[in-house]
Amino acid sequence: MQTVAYPYQPAPERGTLACFLLALFMHLLLGVLLYYGVRWHSAAPEGVAAELWDAIPEAATPAPAITPVPSPKSVEEEQADISLQEKQRKAQQAARDEAQARQRESQARAEAARKEAQRKAMEAQRQSDNTQRQGELARLRAQAGNTGTRAGSGSGAKPSSGYAERVRQRVKPNIIFNDEVSGNPAAVVAVAMAPDGSVLSARLAKSSGNAAWDNAVLRAVQRSDPLPRDENGVAPSNILITFWPRDEGG
Repeated sequence: MQTVAYPYQPAPERGTLACFLLALFMHLLLGVLLYYGVRWHSAAPEGVAAELWDAIPEAATPAPAITPVPSPKSVEEEQADISLQEKQRKAQQAARDEAQARQRESQARAEAARKEAQRKAMEAQRQSDNTQRQGELARLRAQAGNTGTRAGSGSGAKPSSGYAERVRQRVKPNIIFNDEVSGNPAAVVAVAMAPDGSVLSARLAKSSGNAAWDNAVLRAVQRSDPLPRDENGVAPSNILITFWPRDEGG
């Protein structure tokens, strides 16, 4: 009979399963602790409201501005600038005044020259007119001398009865007079005429006592030149005519 030999197997130790389960439980517990520990540290902290009471600080009083004191040198420079500006202003004003004075003087000279030229022109025209008038009067006198005999009367013949009134009616429309006159004073004018009725002169033979009325009548006689001739075709050499402010001569 043959004997069979088996390998040696040690007997299992008691308590191995219990140790395994205990180790597994400890691992699980450690994992749970680690999980909640990490979550607690990562959570945001909740805010806490708190009221702080403290005294309001008073507004600080601003420090007074410190005005820089100018140095003596800067004051002197500023005064020098002011003095220079004043001198320049006075010089400019003097130049303007001088220019204006020269302009006024130039204008005055030009105005005086213009008036002098105008006066000379008027004088020359007056002399020319006088010369022409004298020549015309000489011609008319010569003509009147030739025709006076044929007409039956000369230039010195007595005027007809109605001639003075004809002359007065010719002059009246040319009288310019608007003043108030006390009463109705008469001005008597002596008129010297050429044979054709041209007025050689007009003078006051008797004043009305009102110079304005007298002058108005004399100017009207000059404006009426020439005066009408008499019935014989020749104007008398001299005649007296009476004028009233309020007509009374018919």
